[in-house]
Amino acid sequence: MKKYVNISGFNVKHSNRGNAALSYGAISFLRQKGLLHAGQEIINFRFFRHPFKKSNYYEYQEKVKVDNLTWIYHQIPVFFIEGFLCKKFGIVLSFTRFGRMIKQIEYEAADYGGDGFSDIYGDRLFIGRMNQTFILWKVGIPLIMLPQTIGPFKKKYNYDIALRIMRYAKKIYVRDNRYIEKLDSVGLTYERAKDLSAYMLPQPWNININSNSIGINVSGLAYSNRFPNLEGQFDAYPELIHRLINHFRQKGCTVYLIPHSYNCSKPNENNDDMVACRMAYDRLKDKTNVVFVDEDLISPRVKYVISKMSFFIGTRMHANFAAIFTNVPLFGLAYSYKFQGAFEENGLFNRTVMINNIKNEEIDGIIARVEKVYQQQL
Repeated sequence: MKKYVNISGFNVKHSNRGNAALSYGAISFLRQKGLLHAGQEIINFRFFRHPFKKSNYYEYQEKVKVDNLTWIYHQIPVFFIEGFLCKKFGIVLSFTRFGRMIKQIEYEAADYGGDGFSDIYGDRLFIGRMNQTFILWKVGIPLIMLPQTIGPFKKKYNYDIALRIMRYAKKIYVRDNRYIEKLDSVGLTYERAKDLSAYMLPQPWNININSNSIGINVSGLAYSNRFPNLEGQFDAYPELIHRLINHFRQKGCTVYLIPHSYNCSKPNENNDDMVACRMAYDRLKDKTNVVFVDEDLISPRVKYVISKMSFFIGTRMHANFAAIFTNVPLFGLAYSYKFQGAFEENGLFNRTVMINNIKNEEIDGIIARVEKVYQQQL
C-alpha cells in the first residue's frame, strides 16, 4: 500500500456544492470498495508558470473528517515544466518533490466533475479536467474512473481521447445508463454505481423548515443565459421560475429558494445560483411564504436543507441528487440528457423536462407536469 491516493479535482470547498459533494463522497466510496485505507493521504497537484512568485510555492493542506476518520489532503505546487516533461515524454525528475511524491501514488481516482467526461461544456473544460490523468498515465499510475456520466461527445477528436483514457483505466464506474451501449460496443468493462454524492451524509444545522415545504434550486447557468456553449438557450427560464414560485406559494406552500453552485465573495455572474436566487426573489412583488436561503453553506449542509423539503424542483443535477438520495419527491428541470438517465437509474420516470429553448407559451404545460408529480406524492 502506497502513501498517497490522487483524487483529481478534490475540493470540499468548491463553489459548486455538487463538485464538493463528489469530494466528500469519493472518500466514502473508495473506502467501501476497499480502495482507500486509514493512514493513506489524499493528494493532487497544482501546476504553476511563474517561478519567481513566492505564493506559487505554497502547499495547501487541510484535514477533512469523513466516516469518523480524519483524512489529510495535500495540494502540491509543481512548476509546469515538470508536468510538461512527464506528460510529453514520461520523464520524472527524481530529485524534485514532485518526482519523489509521484512514486508514492497508488492510483488516480477521477470523477471529472461528475459529468465533465464530455465536451458539452466545451473542448477546453473537457481537456482541462483531464490534465492530471494525462500526466499520471505517462508514468503508469493506474486510473480509476469514479461513478459519473460518460459522454456525450460532439467531436470525434474528443471521443477518441475519451476512448483512449477509458481503455487505459483499471476500473470504470458509471452512475447511469446513458452511454453503456457504446461502452458495450467497444468492449469496455464497467460497473454501475450510485453518484458519489449519495455517499455524503447530510449535516444538520440551525434552520427551521416549515411543513409543506417546496424547495426550488434556481440555476445561475440557466438564469443568466450567458454560460459559454449553452448561452441563449434559456430565454424563458426566469419566467418559468417566477411562475413556479407563485404557483406553489398560492397553494399555501412555503417555497425555499436554494442555491447549489455559488461563491459568496466572488460570484461568477454567468453561473452563480446565489445571484440567480436573489434575482428571482427580488422579482417577486409578494414574498409571502418565500424563503431565500442566503447562507454560505458547505455541501453537507445544503444537502440537509434539501433533505427536509416535502417536494423539490432542481435545475442543478447534484441538487437533484441531494433530493434523490434523501428520498425527497422531486422534479428535474433538465438542460442535458444526463438528467433523464440519472433519474431513471434511480427508478424515477417522467420526472424531468428539457428546458433548452422552451417558449413562454410552454410554461403552463411544464407547471402542469410538475403539479401532477407533486399531487402523486400527497
